[in-house]
Amino acid sequence: MYKDLYKKKYDEIDIQQSSIKSGLDKLLEATVGVGEMKKMLQIEDQKLRVASDETNKLIATLTIENEAAEKKTIECEATKAGVITQKENISVEKEAADRDLKAAMPFVEAAEKALSGIKPNDITELKAMKKLHDVGKIILDAV
Repeated sequence: MYKDLYKKKYDEIDIQQSSIKSGLDKLLEATVGVGEMKKMLQIEDQKLRVASDETNKLIATLTIENEAAEKKTIECEATKAGVITQKENISVEKEAADRDLKAAMPFVEAAEKALSGIKPNDITELKAMKKLHDVGKIILDAV
């Protein structure tokens, strides 16, 4: 009976020892795994810092470029407004020039008609004159 009890307790202790040893092995394995994970985490943390620094530099560059683009947009808007004003002024001047041209066209047509009435003999006669008459001088001065 004592032997049976001893054997029973011994078997129970042996089972507990196996369980504890297994648990300790797993704890050791977990400790090693945690150590490896810490190393990996440090490496990943370093990569994250580098990526974060690069991102911050990129954001700074983009901010500067964005400010330059906004300045350029403002300049373009000012130039556009100036060009629109200039276009309006040119349109007003064109309309005035068209009106003046329309008013001058009858005189141009009359001058063309008068010019077609001049014959080569008239020009030869003027060349032959040594001294022009006052009326001839006035006419040539007008031309």
